[in-house]
Amino acid sequence: MTATTTTHTELIDGYLDAGRDELIELVEQLIAIDSQIPPHADERAIVAFLSERLTEFGLGELSVIGPSDERPSLFLRMRGSGGGRTLMLNGHTDTKPVGEARGLWTTEPLDATHRDGNIYGLGATDMKAAVAAMIFAARAIKETGTPLRGDLVIGMIADEEAGAQLGAKYVAPFVQDVDAILIGEPSGWEHDWQGIHLVSRGVCCFRVIVTGTQMHSSLSDRMPSVNASLKLAELMTRIGSELQLPFTAHPLGGVGPTLNTGVMLDGGTFFGVVPGRAEFACDLRTVPGMTKQQVAEGIERWLEGCRAADPELVVEYSFEPGLDWIPWSEMDAEHPLVAATQAAARDVLGEAPPLAVFPGGTDAPWYSELGIPTLPSFGPGVLTCAHGPNEYVSVESVHQAARMYARIAVDFCG
Repeated sequence: MTATTTTHTELIDGYLDAGRDELIELVEQLIAIDSQIPPHADERAIVAFLSERLTEFGLGELSVIGPSDERPSLFLRMRGSGGGRTLMLNGHTDTKPVGEARGLWTTEPLDATHRDGNIYGLGATDMKAAVAAMIFAARAIKETGTPLRGDLVIGMIADEEAGAQLGAKYVAPFVQDVDAILIGEPSGWEHDWQGIHLVSRGVCCFRVIVTGTQMHSSLSDRMPSVNASLKLAELMTRIGSELQLPFTAHPLGGVGPTLNTGVMLDGGTFFGVVPGRAEFACDLRTVPGMTKQQVAEGIERWLEGCRAADPELVVEYSFEPGLDWIPWSEMDAEHPLVAATQAAARDVLGEAPPLAVFPGGTDAPWYSELGIPTLPSFGPGVLTCAHGPNEYVSVESVHQAARMYARIAVDFCG
């Protein structure tokens, strides 16, 4: 590290130390804005708020891209002096719904609450804290006069939590003059900063539908009938061990696919009626090398075997529209962005986390499919508390994120 870079790093850290409370206040403000996926809410309010704050900060050019006014994605471009690489820091502004776990929250989901060094609230870790840290990293670079040759872009993206059809997948073709992207998804599951994730697994969602005999339930002991819910229960208990899908375990940790069975259930009409239809939904997380065609063939083989063993079974499957195939994504470990991320982590955390596979899906494939190298996950917080009650992010990890994002930008764009 050169003396000049060291001086700018010290200035950046000094600025961020002085602005610690203001950074955390921004996290709190973002949590307070309801941006649950439709039909609960949408991204209009949070984009309006961010547009106003970023205009106040005077960081650069703002633009909004989206398929409709209701699903906007916001972009900030902070221009460099020219001749350098351009980095985009990417965060999504939507959240999963509070859902059926509402009664398990010990705080109000849309009120940021501090306890034991953590900030609790919906979207705290997934991923409003990262968005705030990205913004403050850009502020620190600008306010300290740290020179960048390339541009620094911040993408604040809609619809990640509902499949990205109206978010990253839509906006990716409009992302111009960007050399690499870093996504701030929470990169721990047992503790903060558990890995620098070069791979995000893909998502493939499908439903298994059983048809039975809808009839008066009082006659089920006197007339032939097929209870669709009972047949469904048998299939649910079998699919996990019987469905065979070809894959190669990824060398980063030997990670393979994960099948979650019964993430949603539906069946039956009412008391007094033999269920004539029942279905369960499956959430499959895929690894590099897997294809939708292979998954389809595997499901079909399994169902053929089930039908052969049970002549009464009438069953079919269907892929979920919009979630039928979100591709996996992988970044080359030798890419300069990886080196910049490792260097920033060593400087701020004391050592760089290992290179790893992110457990979930991210916005990464929509960019990488268009040829933009994308690091799928390096952000504050733990994935463990996301999508459930009492979501939180540690205050310290937010500050660490801002310091590391600023270093990464200076290294990569400078």
